Amino acid sequence: MPPELPITVLLVDDDALIRAGLGAILASDSRIEIAGEAENGHRAIELASRLQPTVILMDIRMPQLDGLSALEAILGQQPDARTVILTTFGEEQYIDRAIAGGAAGFMLKSSGPEELIGAVVAVAEGAAALSPRIAKRVIEKVRSIDAGSQHAARLAIEALTAREHEVLALVGAGLSNAEIAARLVLIEATVKGHMTSIMLKSGARNRVEAALIAYKAGITCN
Repeated sequence: MPPELPITVLLVDDDALIRAGLGAILASDSRIEIAGEAENGHRAIELASRLQPTVILMDIRMPQLDGLSALEAILGQQPDARTVILTTFGEEQYIDRAIAGGAAGFMLKSSGPEELIGAVVAVAEGAAALSPRIAKRVIEKVRSIDAGSQHAARLAIEALTAREHEVLALVGAGLSNAEIAARLVLIEATVKGHMTSIMLKSGARNRVEAALIAYKAGITCN
């Protein structure tokens, strides 16, 4: 099931030229509509509350209030808000905090137009989105986890049902709710119910954390 159209996007970046460029790229896709623009974190919090956009595309480094602090504030008010964090080369050190803060996606500002549009659509559909470079960084981090982290992840999923294990494995593989529903021959509302249960039982705050738990616990799909 595709996302509700149009996919409204709030652009957050302190550079007006970057906002204009991002807006032009996204608006070239008929499914996407620019709902508003913010030049700092405080303005982003205000507009996110007022406009209720489908996706928030947010820069990390901004004056007054940075993107990660704004992300945490927005999700404190709107737990279901979907945010894609924009980073530049060399800012991978912010990934951990962004994941913990509840970001649904991480893209480099140097990403190509199709990659950026794909990330926004994926997040609107309920999936996670990582640029290839950032995905590699996350995978390398997961591969380097110690036995204690693996054990903690396995404990976190002990209470999951067999079906929830299947759903979590597909989340770890990067599938959206719609794709999981098609794979398991379920309706999307049922998948959403399983995701809610998985997050409650595992302690995952968002889809990216759920995927990392799947990786750490060694849950994979066939």
